[in-house]
Formats: sequence, structure tokens, C-alpha cells
Amino acid sequence: MKDLSIIIATTNNKKLVGECLLSIYHSTHKVGFEIIVVDNASSDGSQDMVLKTFPEVTLIENKENAGFVHASNQGLKIYQGRYAMLLNDDTIVSPGALDILVEFMDAHPDAGACGPKLLNIDGTIQHQGGIFGRKFWQAKKPIVVDFVIGAALVVRREVIDKIGIMDENLFFYNDDLDWCLSMREAGYKIYFVPQAQITHYGGYSSRRTFKPRLFIEGFKGGLYFCRKHYGEAAFNVYRFLLVLILILVLPFKLFNQVKLGAYSKIISIAWRGQIPKPVIK
Repeated sequence: MKDLSIIIATTNNKKLVGECLLSIYHSTHKVGFEIIVVDNASSDGSQDMVLKTFPEVTLIENKENAGFVHASNQGLKIYQGRYAMLLNDDTIVSPGALDILVEFMDAHPDAGACGPKLLNIDGTIQHQGGIFGRKFWQAKKPIVVDFVIGAALVVRREVIDKIGIMDENLFFYNDDLDWCLSMREAGYKIYFVPQAQITHYGGYSSRRTFKPRLFIEGFKGGLYFCRKHYGEAAFNVYRFLLVLILILVLPFKLFNQVKLGAYSKIISIAWRGQIPKPVIK
């Protein structure tokens, strides 16, 4: 059995996913690993690049973009390692980073998952916390945290076997928060391990242009997360506040038809409460 299975979901990011794969091979020497790339219907030749340049990589080719979560779950259904790692396609793995993360998990059986320090492309530390979160990314030693983001997340096989793969009601955002919370509710700890460092382009793949679908799915994911973990009352308060705020913002989008349509769609979804009811296991 391999030590680590690295699962990379990608869509039209040929250059960066190639750099990411190269960095894994150049930086990881102590642990045995496999790489699973799940391509969400790229049209830029990403699939051919992976097949020709990295023939040892397992490539799953989807015919449509079903989202980050679904693609990651495809990898999580076939991985062979003692640990699974979700890794964004816009990352560069620093020397020894993956070795350090696996060694940490081996030495800490209470750890359900862990994540590295993420760096911006200029070498500064990338923030990982929410608006009210602790600034754990500034820690010098490994610490227990509420969550680490899915850009680089190592999870123990035992945990996945117990709590299951990720919730596919979440398309792209909030998936890491949801999965980490489920791990903690199952009694596992989440660790931030700053000795391992990975450079993250920080949403480059989703921010190059305004993408209405990702924008809408981000808000839908937040609404679903609220409903799933905080109940109907909190969900209803949140969706009505969201409608109010977006209506106030809407006049500033009148001259951008793409953004106007996206904002209007979110207002409609929130007002109607068109969010799936979570299945309680």
C-alpha cells in the first residue's frame, strides 16, 4: 500500500497542473505516493499533457465539469494509500513538504487530518482562517485547529472510512469546512503543520475572470452549510439577510450584465430557499 494518494481536480489549467505535478516528483523522496488527476472536461489540452508527460499518473477524464467536490470524490473512491491528500492544481510543493505531513500523521494517531503552511507566490504566508477565526497560520509549531483549507489537506483512511467522502451538495466552496467539521464531530483532531510548506496561487484558477457559476455556487454552498450545521432557524435568518444585502448592492451591477445576472440568481435562490435539505445520517 502506498503511503499517500494525491488527488488533484483540474479544469483548463494545463500550465499550472503541470508545474504542480513536477513539484511533487521533485520534492517527495521518503514516502511512497500515487497521483490521481481528475480532469473536469478541460478544453486546453490538459489531458494529453498529463498522459504524455506523466504516464504514471492515474487520469480520470470527465465529460463535463461536475465541480471540485464530485471530482475529488471520484479520486477518493479509488485511492490506495494509507492517507488521501486533496491538492489544488494551482500549488507548488516545497521540498520535503509531503514527507513531513505523512510523518506527522504517523506520529499523531489522534490526527484525522492535517494541512501545511500555505505561501503566496511572493513567499508571504497565506491566510487560511475565516473573518472571526484564529490566525493559526502564524503558528510556528503544529497546533490543533478547527479546519484547514482543501487546497492541501491530508486525511487518514480510517477517517474517510468512518465519515465518508465529501458532501456533493457542495459544488466548489465550503467543502473543506464541512468535511473538517464532520471529522471533529466524529472525534478526530485537525492539525496545522507549519513545517510543511506549499505555495498556493490562491484561487488563480477561479479568479482569472468572473465566472458566474462558481460565484453562484459559492453562495449556494454557504447557504447549504448553514442549513446543514446550524439548523432551519439560522438558515432562514441568513438567507433573508443575504437577500437584503445583495439587493442593496444590485444597483452597482446594472452596467455589468453578467454580474447582474449572477447577483439576481443568488437573490432568487436565497429568497425562495432553493437549497437542498441535508440528509441526517
